[in-house]
Amino acid sequence: MKLIKLEINNFRQFYNKQTINFAIDPEKGVTLIHGENNGGKTALLNALRWCLYEETTENLLEPHKLLNKHAASKGVNKFSVYLQLEYNGRLLEVRRIQSRLSSKSNLQVYEIENGCYVEHPEDNPNTLINTFLPKEMSQYFFYQGEGTGTLSSQNDFSHIKEAIDKVLGLTIANTTVKHLYKIKSDYQKDLKDYDVTSEIESLLANKDVLEDKLQREITDLTNKRKELEVYEKIYEKQIAKFSRFDKTVIDEKIKNRSQLERLKETYKRNLANFQENKRKETVKWALSAYSDKLSKFDPNTINTDELKKSLRYSVDKQLLNEIVDNQECICGSNVHKDSAAFQLIEELGKHAVDPDLKRRWLAVVNLHEKLKQETSPRLLMSQTLRDIDDCEDHINDLDGQINELSLIIVESDLDDIKLIEREKEAAKLKCDTFNREIPLLEQNIKKKNIDIKDIDDRVSRASASQPKAIKVRNLIIATDKIIELYQEAIQSSKQGVDGIILKKMQLLFSQVAFNGYTVAKNTNAKSDSFTWVIIDKDGNQVAAGNGYQAMLSISFIVALIEFSKDRANNKQHLLTPGTIAPFIADSILAFIGPDNGRELVRYIASKVEQSVFMFSQAQWTESHTDKGIRHKIGREYNLVQHTVLTESEFKGQYPTHLSVQGNTYDVVRFGSEFDMVTIEEVSVNG
Repeated sequence: MKLIKLEINNFRQFYNKQTINFAIDPEKGVTLIHGENNGGKTALLNALRWCLYEETTENLLEPHKLLNKHAASKGVNKFSVYLQLEYNGRLLEVRRIQSRLSSKSNLQVYEIENGCYVEHPEDNPNTLINTFLPKEMSQYFFYQGEGTGTLSSQNDFSHIKEAIDKVLGLTIANTTVKHLYKIKSDYQKDLKDYDVTSEIESLLANKDVLEDKLQREITDLTNKRKELEVYEKIYEKQIAKFSRFDKTVIDEKIKNRSQLERLKETYKRNLANFQENKRKETVKWALSAYSDKLSKFDPNTINTDELKKSLRYSVDKQLLNEIVDNQECICGSNVHKDSAAFQLIEELGKHAVDPDLKRRWLAVVNLHEKLKQETSPRLLMSQTLRDIDDCEDHINDLDGQINELSLIIVESDLDDIKLIEREKEAAKLKCDTFNREIPLLEQNIKKKNIDIKDIDDRVSRASASQPKAIKVRNLIIATDKIIELYQEAIQSSKQGVDGIILKKMQLLFSQVAFNGYTVAKNTNAKSDSFTWVIIDKDGNQVAAGNGYQAMLSISFIVALIEFSKDRANNKQHLLTPGTIAPFIADSILAFIGPDNGRELVRYIASKVEQSVFMFSQAQWTESHTDKGIRHKIGREYNLVQHTVLTESEFKGQYPTHLSVQGNTYDVVRFGSEFDMVTIEEVSVNG
C-alpha cells in the first residue's frame, strides 16, 4: 500500500478543504510535516485513522467532536476525509463522510481508472481496507510519540506475542480454528439424531461441561501469568530498594540474605532440572530394568527337540495344519478324517518342521545376546534420586537461614526497611502462590484436552456403528483434518520469528546508539513470556533512560514493519500474513536526543519505502534531524496556525516562524477572522 493524496474537509482544526500530496518516489519516499503543539499534527494522524477505520487515537481530546467548530457555526453539518492510495497496481480512493446529526459515517471506496472514477463503489469497502492494511496491524504503522497511548516510556512489552501474531495474520487464523471447532461440535450434535442408545448424547454432554471448564481455566491461566509478572517486578523493585541502606547496621545481614536467596534459586533451578530429567528418563529406565530382567533368563531351559528334527519331506508343518483344518488338499481333493489321505498327512506331520520356528528361535537367541550387553540403569537412577534429595535438603537448610535473617531485619528499628520488607514479602507470597497454582492449571488444561480428545474418539467409534451417520462422521473427520492443517500452519509461521525481529532491532541499535548498547531477549520461563531489554557491550542489562527506552520501542515497531514486508513477499506459508504499508509517525523523537534522533530517522527512511514524519521544532532542527532525512524528502508541508489574537496577545511557548533551507515560513498568523489550521507546502528545493 502506498499513500498518494489526502483531502480533509472541515475535520477538527482544518476548515474547508485541505490537501496533502505524499512523496511516492522510492528514492525520496519521506513526507515531512512541520507543526507545533496544538498545530494539527495529532488531528492529521487521526484524520488518516478515522478515514480508514472510523477510529481515533487515545490522546485525542473530545473524539466525538470531529466537525470543525467554525464550519458548524456557519451551519455546515458534514465533514469528510478522502484518501487516495495505490494497492496491487490499483488506484483507489477511500471516502468517509459523516454528518453531525448521525453517529455513524458513510464509507465508500472507488477505483480510479485512466484518471476517472468508476461508476460504482466497491461492494465491501471495510474488507478491502483490511486487505491492504488490517485494522489489527495498523497500530504499528501509526506511531504516536506523545500523550497517552504511546509505546514509549517504560516498555513492559506485554504485547510482543500479540503484536507478532497480528503481523503474521494469526488473529484471523486462530479465530478460524475456533469457528472450525464450533462447526465440528455442531456436526457431533447432529449425530444424536442417529443415536439409538443415547451414548453419543451422553458423551457430548460431558464434552460441553469439559470445554466450559477448559475455557475458564485457560482464561484463569492467562490472568495468573500476567499477575505473576506484575508481582515479580514488584518483588525485584523492593529488593533493589535495599541498596539504599548499605551503610546501616543491618547491611551485612541484607547482603547475606540476598546471597542465600540467590543460592536457593540456583538449587531450585537444579532441582527442577533433575526432576524434569527424572520425568523424561523414567520410561527409559523402566524399559532398561525390564530388559535387564529378561537378559537373566536362560534360553537353554527351553525344549528345542523339535528344532533338531530333519526335514524328510518338502512340505512344512503350517501347510499340513491348513489342509487338515480346511479338509481340502492343495490339489482340490477332499481330505476326510477316515480317509487314506488324512492318515498319510498325519504320518507326514510326525516328521515335518515349522519353518518359522527356527526363525523365531534365532530371534530369541540374538535378542538375549543383545540384552546381556546393555548396562543396568541402576547407577543413573540412584544418582538422579540422590541429586534430587541433596537439592531439597539444601533448599530446606537455606530456608531456615533466610527466615532467621528476615526476622532480624523486620525487628530492626528502621521503619523504611520494615515497610520495604513487608511489601517484598507480600509480593513474594503472591509469586509463590501463582507459582504453585500455574503448574496445577497447566496440568488440568492438559488433562482436559486429553479427555476431550478421548470423547471425540469415542463419539467417532459410536457413530461408526450407525450406517446413517456415515456422512456426518466423514464431515467431522474432514473438519478435524482442516483444523490440523491450520494448527500446523500457525506453528510453522511462528517458527523463529522472535529471533528474526531481534536481529532487526539489534541492527537498528548498531546504527543509532553510540555507546555500545544493543537489544537482547529476556525470557521468563515461569510465565511463558519474554521481553526486550537493553544491554551494554558486556551483555549486562542496563537501566536506560526514557530516550533509550523510546528507541527500544521504536526499534521493535520498525522491525515489525520490516518483517511484515518480508513476510508479505514470502509465499511459502499457507497463511497470507504481513503487509506493505507506510510508516506514519507523530513526534517520534519526543524523548530522544538530537544525535540519536538524526540517525534514527535516517535508518527508518532507508528501511521503509514510504514514511511520513510530523515534527515540532523542538524535535526537528536543520543542524541535526534534517541531516538524517533531507536526501530522502520528496514532499514537505507546514501546518500554519491562524489565531484571532494579535502577536502581543499571543503567549505561545514555541516559535512563530520556521526556517527551512534559508527560507522563512509562518508558523502562526495573527489577527485572523477565526481560529483554524491550514496545510501549506514547503519547497523541497529551497
